[in-house]
Amino acid sequence: MRPLLAPMAALFLVTSAAGQAQPAELFRVGYSMSSDHLAPLTVTLRVTQPGGYTVAWAYGDGATATGDQVTHTYYRPDTYQVKVTLLDRQGREVGRSEMPITVRGSGAERAELTVLHAADGTVRLSELGSVLYRPGPARLILDGRDVTGPARLSPGQHTAAALAVTSSGQPTQRQLTLTAAPLTASLPFDSEVLRLTNQARAQGWNCDSQRPGGSGLPPLKGNAILDIAAQAQSAGMALYGYFDHTSALDGSGPLRRVQAAGMNPTSVAENIAAGQQTPQEVVDAWLRSPGHCRNIMGDFTMVGLSYVQRPGTKFTRYWTQVFARP
Repeated sequence: MRPLLAPMAALFLVTSAAGQAQPAELFRVGYSMSSDHLAPLTVTLRVTQPGGYTVAWAYGDGATATGDQVTHTYYRPDTYQVKVTLLDRQGREVGRSEMPITVRGSGAERAELTVLHAADGTVRLSELGSVLYRPGPARLILDGRDVTGPARLSPGQHTAAALAVTSSGQPTQRQLTLTAAPLTASLPFDSEVLRLTNQARAQGWNCDSQRPGGSGLPPLKGNAILDIAAQAQSAGMALYGYFDHTSALDGSGPLRRVQAAGMNPTSVAENIAAGQQTPQEVVDAWLRSPGHCRNIMGDFTMVGLSYVQRPGTKFTRYWTQVFARP
């Protein structure tokens, strides 16, 4: 699991028109952001107040906004001094607070490409993982054409690329050779893996003693976005001949694949397996492996599932679970 949001909070005094301080606890300012603080960094800022005031923000990079809750993206590494001001109905300043936001560099600017294969022969491309200290996404190119959504691949080799321009105006790109081949998925297998996983949670499976009997946990709900990330991993292992949480094709990990699929959860974990022939066999193997078991019995609410078969490969059958919490 990896926490993505790091909430912070502060209090500040508000003065009346007569110069008298009001109780500080009535006004709270806080923010949340990625825990790694890496650029580009999107920050959500909020003020809790009893009402009747206008909240004005100065982000420290020249941009401003108003509202009880706002979102802002910092593209360049630096330390920014965020100022929040409360104005009464007459537009008079009645309170102010400041807080530093430190944005760390993610390394040299570069275009990156995240590839999400699906068992039906389609692929999704994402620029996620790119390091660009300027607004604007990278262009995504597949076989010489721009793509913005799922694209169907014919069997064989294909060329994909992410093209971007750095903050200094220099072009940068990442290019990959994709492989497309027939794959077989099984929704009944995926459904049975979900049933067996939730059965273990309900029975309070103990990962140390490897038997049921502990406190039961609520069931995980299947999630279509997590299914995309899970299938990308199973299909990736089947197509590119690796068995690892890190893709041998694009270097992506579980978190990046989930984000590329369209979700930004607070925590993510992934179970993979290869070679097992049935859902019962694969869930039994995960439950008897301490790390995999802790994921199944973890503090998650959603799961994505994918079984993929590709005859003629080392393991033939590939399985993935992706767990997440909002």
